[in-house]
Amino acid sequence: MLADARARAQAAQAQGQPYSVALARTIAAQALVMLDRPAEALTDIDAALDYVTMLRDDGEHERLRLIHRGSLSLPIAGEDLGDLDALEAWARVGRAAALTRLHRWSEARVAVDEARPLVRGFSRRHLRRNLDALADEVARADGAGAEALGAIDRSLRDPEMPEEQRRAARYERAAHLVDEGRYDEATREALMVIRDAEDDPSLTARARQVLGAALAAQGLDDDADATLRAAFDGFRDTHDHPAVLMAAPGLAWRLTERSRIDDAVAVLDQALLSARAINERGSEADLLGARGTAYDLAGDTMQAVDSFADAIRVAESIPDAVRAADARHGEAIVRGRTGDPHEAVEALALLDEAAATYTREGLPERAAECTHEAAALLGNLGSFESARQRYITARDAYAAIPEILRADDPDAITDCAFNLRVIDSILRGDTAPTAIPPDAFGTGGHRMQHAPPGSQE
Repeated sequence: MLADARARAQAAQAQGQPYSVALARTIAAQALVMLDRPAEALTDIDAALDYVTMLRDDGEHERLRLIHRGSLSLPIAGEDLGDLDALEAWARVGRAAALTRLHRWSEARVAVDEARPLVRGFSRRHLRRNLDALADEVARADGAGAEALGAIDRSLRDPEMPEEQRRAARYERAAHLVDEGRYDEATREALMVIRDAEDDPSLTARARQVLGAALAAQGLDDDADATLRAAFDGFRDTHDHPAVLMAAPGLAWRLTERSRIDDAVAVLDQALLSARAINERGSEADLLGARGTAYDLAGDTMQAVDSFADAIRVAESIPDAVRAADARHGEAIVRGRTGDPHEAVEALALLDEAAATYTREGLPERAAECTHEAAALLGNLGSFESARQRYITARDAYAAIPEILRADDPDAITDCAFNLRVIDSILRGDTAPTAIPPDAFGTGGHRMQHAPPGSQE
């Protein structure tokens, strides 16, 4: 069909028959969509629609079609005088199909809306059904809430849907129910998918991921952790490396928050194998940084510093300046937490380098956080003049940043102002260094804690 449509299009173009060209290219596009070549199909469809627009603007095609319908004895002049509205309807639906296959969801939505007025009426019910199916596919992939759930529920009402697709749709339904906060329903749906998908370990793992999210949202932390770990293990066992990389950071963070540091590190180490297996260098750098944080929270400074150093090395090899700055920031936090003045000097150098990178990369909020960290560190070291300058710089930088970018640390300006008052009191002699308030110099960016010199956390 494709070769024949191509030949007809070429012949019609040579003979100057725009309608026939548009018709042949629309047919070719339909064949290309069926052959899973949507990008090529889109080229043909757009060309066909250009011809349709030309014919409408010219008006001659419609005039001849009406004359021909009014006189059965009148011979066809020049080319097949088909129904231009029907041709455009086929082309518009084909365009929506091609964009949907390309996962260009926002454009597909527009294409569906553009096709909708053209598929009305009994004679175009087949096109209308096709368009409805495309609209549901877009809603399931890119929609949210009632729109996505409605599309999934309509698909589930199809008695001819294969069982494999039915289970996948039910998994999607469970995931959307979690997004909607309907956790009881999501739990039931996910459990049924797990029960019915024993022969599909990949789907079982995905359903467990959804179930774990629903359980966590209900405060059932032990069950959630066990379920999310089972999902992670399922992704790993089926060699679904992208899913492993998606699941690992959240699972590791949950485990870290519950003081299960060894388990968190094990998850991150397993995820690193997946990142390296598919050469995801950015993910590798992120995972190394997360592992550094986990080691730091476990009190293993050496392992934490080594992990962040590895993250810097990987990020620079990509190269990715922001990821490298993130890792330097993390390493600075580790070194600054030790209370060792020599480590503090290294931490200050790392924070300055990270801040400079963030500034160059257009991330002023992160640069301000680094300066804030450095101010807190200097305050704890007793370098009050230097700390004062850093606090002023951080405060002014925060103030210049749109409030939405300060949402993660809304008290940053307040903290800078508080510590500036403490420092000014010390410098005036009103407060002795031994009488510094216990909550001074304690937060820094990201609410990280710095230990006073000589202390151990």
